Amino acid sequence: MVTTAPATATSAPRARSGVSRQVRVLLVAAVSVAVVVVALLLPTWPAGEDMGSTHYMGLLAANQPWNLLLFMALPVIAAETIAVTELVILFGPQRAGRTVRGLNRYAGLLAGFYFLGVFAYLMRHAVIPLTLDGGWRGMADVVAVGFYLLGVVPLYGMSLMETGVLAEGWDEQRRLKLHATFVGIFLVVAHIAMIAGMLDPTVLGWQPTHVMDDGTSMAGMTH
Repeated sequence: MVTTAPATATSAPRARSGVSRQVRVLLVAAVSVAVVVVALLLPTWPAGEDMGSTHYMGLLAANQPWNLLLFMALPVIAAETIAVTELVILFGPQRAGRTVRGLNRYAGLLAGFYFLGVFAYLMRHAVIPLTLDGGWRGMADVVAVGFYLLGVVPLYGMSLMETGVLAEGWDEQRRLKLHATFVGIFLVVAHIAMIAGMLDPTVLGWQPTHVMDDGTSMAGMTH
């Protein structure tokens, strides 16, 4: 009786923990699917004047200031907020109060789901049409858009960590290291996207064309 009671007591929490994690996984999956569905149902925002730049730059320049806020400012501000609060937690855990830790957690939680929606929206309204129509403007265009969309991996990874789907049971130091790694990866890919996006696509060999009224194309002119 004395030896079996502790075994029964320890097995119950494990069972509850397993069910709890399953519920979290299902909830995260449901929220993720809902975000993707909403993003795919959104209509295409009207594009601005085509200046012959990369599509990344064209996206941010159109519908000012909304595109700049929605596609650049919000995810970058969230990542930098996470980075700053992460440094406070890593180097001054005793000084990192509830506000700093809460800001770090909720920024990491929301950023991934938000960028998942951005990823789905741009895949439908930009990446797939440009690929099918041959509309890419050379390597600079592909690198800019591709690295921008790669940001979904670290940001969504942080959301999975904050919901307990990823890295559950890890000690705090190990979780912070992975969290900081995700932040670093996002900032790297975001800055690569910025640099390539600001580059004139003709520098890497793209030749702009102008479609004439009779349907013929004339090289060397920006449409």
